[in-house]
Amino acid sequence: MSDKSDRSVTGNPQLDQLLGGGFPKGAVILLAGASGTGKTILSFEWLFNGAKMLDENGIYITLTEPLFKTLKNLEGLDYYSQEAVEDERVKIMDPRKSLGETGLDGNRILDLIEEEVKKNDAERLIIDSITAIAYNLEDKAKIRRFIFDLGTMLASLGCTTILTSEVVGEGYSVYGVEEFISDGIIQLRQRDMNFQLTRTLKIVKMRGVEYAPHENSFRITTSGIKIFPRLSIPIQYVSGREKISTGIKGFDDMTNGGVFRGSTNLVAGASGTGKSITGLHFIAEGLRLDEPCLLAGFEESRDQIIRNAGTFGWDFRRYEEKGLLKIMCSYPSEKYIDEHLLDIRDAVEHTGVKRVVVDSLSSIGNAFELDEFRRFVKLLNGYLKSREVTSVFTTATATLMSVETLTDAHLSTMTDNIILLKYVELEGGVDLMMSVLKTRGDDHSKSLRRYSITNKGIVVGETFRGYEGVLSGSARKISATVLERVRQEFIDNLGPMGELEFKKMKEEGNVKCEDIVEYVSSLVSEGIIDSEKGDVFKRSIESIFGDVS
Repeated sequence: MSDKSDRSVTGNPQLDQLLGGGFPKGAVILLAGASGTGKTILSFEWLFNGAKMLDENGIYITLTEPLFKTLKNLEGLDYYSQEAVEDERVKIMDPRKSLGETGLDGNRILDLIEEEVKKNDAERLIIDSITAIAYNLEDKAKIRRFIFDLGTMLASLGCTTILTSEVVGEGYSVYGVEEFISDGIIQLRQRDMNFQLTRTLKIVKMRGVEYAPHENSFRITTSGIKIFPRLSIPIQYVSGREKISTGIKGFDDMTNGGVFRGSTNLVAGASGTGKSITGLHFIAEGLRLDEPCLLAGFEESRDQIIRNAGTFGWDFRRYEEKGLLKIMCSYPSEKYIDEHLLDIRDAVEHTGVKRVVVDSLSSIGNAFELDEFRRFVKLLNGYLKSREVTSVFTTATATLMSVETLTDAHLSTMTDNIILLKYVELEGGVDLMMSVLKTRGDDHSKSLRRYSITNKGIVVGETFRGYEGVLSGSARKISATVLERVRQEFIDNLGPMGELEFKKMKEEGNVKCEDIVEYVSSLVSEGIIDSEKGDVFKRSIESIFGDVS
């Protein structure tokens, strides 16, 4: 592999990062893509940066458009230097001017290129496009001969060269031989994805260089090409045992004192159940402890978030001014998905963030393809863990009572803890229920707790004692007769211990049929009762609940 002293630095920081330092010096690079994908802009960026940063002369040869039009387009770009053009450190030329339209045969073009490179002591050369030059040669045999001769000549000149190739679709060349004379291939593409124009750059090959092979999004700006390299996160992070508060006392009680620092916490629920407020609690608690926090909002504006926090007594604007809080808001479709990732990464690293809230994943998932969304969640989760940042992600369930979206995009397997917020139809009204569905590396309460949204935020109340069907969204009270029959079964099968165990399960709200059957199975597995007695116990319980179903 070559070291960085053997590189032709592009001057584009993201591209140099992907290339590990730049193009190999003396290499021939094929820049392939359809019209409008940014080939010329990227080529000129490399050419002008070479003159400005490294004092390397360059030549741009074109047959695609008149020189006055090329220069006019360049004047609007930040990297353009009229001085460099005037003193011919960057020479822009059209062979048709010196050779004439009838003189464009292969040998004369090659002679002209060689002469200009040597005369100007050029270290950088652009031929834009190889497709247009070859098209003027007409005969396929001549075209292939010209391309091979061009490769031989460029190798002898030793200057680094970009050949642009006008292709549509998956290929890299029109004539099928351009890639064989090239040391490197970069493919530029643009396509509509979810009603958004997406431009991507992919390094297909680069001899002697360790490069990033992934497809990367980019934008064309007045500064040139702005690339958003894909994050690459190894599964290497510390799993500590320190617990931190979520800012909601009742929830902390359900999780044995809060969540582990560096954990990922998913809050799922229908619209209006308090997902965003849960995130505000989490941020407010971090700010109270002087921990730098980041709130990435994809549904509400910054001013609206600050106003909402103020209604619960949290002055987020003051913490912004102190530099402890960063609020980033944008619609998901405004940026590429990798752009969102890099924005969050930059904010975390710039301020040393300890807590992050992403509100909501659902909005991002609706704006991008499922595979891209899964990659986003996976990389964001891995990155935040690698920085020991504790995070809260919110996601919306599809309907008021459902939980099915927890399995979408594998969210349930990527996160450490899952908190479910639900509406529950109860005795002619609607109540709110909170449940901890999962905690990784710790135990948690299995109870279903009432909660309310007050002027102080979320207040967690008592369990749904004496009700069944709460998780289905339609709760119904268990009759006293049923509970008494269940209590008697506990006493008959477990003796005095049964009275205490029944009381405990009743207080925790775990007196549904499936809860009791699971409990009896645990008694059998622990050897407290034998399997035969356990079967009798379970059948009796199932019979009691079957009588009232």
